[in-house]
Amino acid sequence: MSTDMDKTYEHDRTVMKKFRLKIVYNKKGCIGAGHCALSDPYNFEIDEDFKGILTDSKEIMPGVFEKIVETDEPHLVINAAKTCTPHVISIIDMDTKKRIAP
Repeated sequence: MSTDMDKTYEHDRTVMKKFRLKIVYNKKGCIGAGHCALSDPYNFEIDEDFKGILTDSKEIMPGVFEKIVETDEPHLVINAAKTCTPHVISIIDMDTKKRIAP
């Protein structure tokens, strides 16, 4: 594993930079592990079937939701995407238009 990791999105309270990120979540692929809500309780909740809910999002196609957030704590939602067992969460940096997780 490379030790030259991109530190762009690491949490740094001294900088307090705001990141504009798009979260795309495919609920149909969710297996109910709950890692999303544990990693990012600000953007994810768990429903009665133990599937994730992307809070305050819009459904862009059946079962697929998206939300744009501005945050100075991008590591939370990035960790939610990276720890998602079936990898049904994607994070896109709205400034660069690049997918940054998973």
